[in-house]
Amino acid sequence: MNRGFHKSPNLTKICTIINILREVSIKDNSLSAYGLISRKLITAKIIPNDSKGIRFIHPCGEIIEASADNVFSTQRNTVLAKNGNCVCLTEHFLAGAALAKINNVDVYLDAEELPFGDGGAKFWFDFLEANFNTIELARIDFDHSFTLFDENDETRFIKIEPASEFQISYKLITSSYALGTQEFIWSENQSCDEVSMARTFSSYAENQMLELQDWVLGFDDTGFKQELYFDNEPARHKLLDLIGDLYLSKVNPLALRAKITSNKAGHELNTKMAKKIMDILNA
Repeated sequence: MNRGFHKSPNLTKICTIINILREVSIKDNSLSAYGLISRKLITAKIIPNDSKGIRFIHPCGEIIEASADNVFSTQRNTVLAKNGNCVCLTEHFLAGAALAKINNVDVYLDAEELPFGDGGAKFWFDFLEANFNTIELARIDFDHSFTLFDENDETRFIKIEPASEFQISYKLITSSYALGTQEFIWSENQSCDEVSMARTFSSYAENQMLELQDWVLGFDDTGFKQELYFDNEPARHKLLDLIGDLYLSKVNPLALRAKITSNKAGHELNTKMAKKIMDILNA
């Protein structure tokens, strides 16, 4: 809980506002929640399509495939675009879809971003798993081994190598007291909640500047301002982002018989890896 709440005379009002921002509502095949960027209520209507993969339908009607070829920006979140029309915050939905083994859906949006909810992917996972047909993954033998490095920092990298089953890990290394060094390793024999529940985080100062301090997990030199679901929730969330971004390869990453190791990587390297995997599988 945010340490400032108990000092405020408007505690009930503040908590109500926070709950509203995080609230997710579902009606039939539509999910609504507030958008992180617009702070407005956003609805995503999900309609199965005929083997066309995952596609985002911009409010103007533009169809934007969930493909590494459509990556427009990786600053803070993964933005896809086509013909100047953008869709932001795609990674959490794609992570939920990957974990729920969902493909071939059109996501109709009434804004240029996806609902944010609590900053994790569990609400997407639960919604998709309950309302749409999961697919039996056709396993793919991935016989390639390579590492992609950050051009400006070789300690940041993603490595992929052949394995008997899908396994993925993320290591976060910082000088921050709150974050420190933490790692999370996940494979399909573990619960999807161990990944999907992990929420977006940022520094408390940055959250204050953006007026997100009561919505998004925040940390300072003393630790996190809110209670974490897991001690290594930040590393888990980075792994969630990685799974979502890798779905831009147009193949569910969980289908790959591969071991994926990420060290301090972010959306830029994630999407480059998705592009590399897509090119290899299409060769």
